[in-house]
Amino acid sequence: MNALRIDAWLERKEPVIKLHSGLSDSLIAEWRGSAVSELLEQGIITCEELFSDNWRIQQQAAHELLLNACANSLCSRNGPQCFNCITGRMLRALAQSDGTANQPSIAGLELYRSAS
Repeated sequence: MNALRIDAWLERKEPVIKLHSGLSDSLIAEWRGSAVSELLEQGIITCEELFSDNWRIQQQAAHELLLNACANSLCSRNGPQCFNCITGRMLRALAQSDGTANQPSIAGLELYRSAS
């Protein structure tokens, strides 16, 4: 079972990329239209990565998308201690899916919750 799953529809009038939890199938993040174009233009992901048959390449692309979503949703008002915002929910979803050695481990993420 994959830790993260990407659904990508690039040939549509409004292209869509969705990032789902591989365990619960819940939606973690979604990009539409110009946001998809920006991901591709900035090299955050490539079409080759999105449609690769290689599991490792797919998971790396999924992690790049997750990091991009986290970076875009950082809350400047509450800072790194805020785990109630979308960033915290995404990071918790990644931590819960952290069951394989083929992805970055953030199992100790809760230790940072009380960091000053």
